[in-house]
Amino acid sequence: MPYDKYRNWPLPIKSGNIFPVLQHQGLEEQVLQDLAAAGDEIDKLEILDSYAAYCQRAYRQIVAQAVSFAAGRIFETLLEPNILSRLPQIDLMSRGRPATKD
Repeated sequence: MPYDKYRNWPLPIKSGNIFPVLQHQGLEEQVLQDLAAAGDEIDKLEILDSYAAYCQRAYRQIVAQAVSFAAGRIFETLLEPNILSRLPQIDLMSRGRPATKD
């Protein structure tokens, strides 16, 4: 099994991830540096394969996030009226009033 050089590189949309803010360079620049430093053609192909795998993981995360947002919106429109109809209604408290002379 080949070594996945960029497996632990943070994905671009991961929420709450501060690593890309602290990163001095992006993945594209790192790939170009690794390609320039690679010794032979096989190493270069493995670097490109690893970058392609990273891009596929990033795409899968984007698709999963978009599908989950869409499903959330659909479930919200379906479930919200049903849940609201099953919750107890809000009633005002009746306050007693003193009897008045007519």
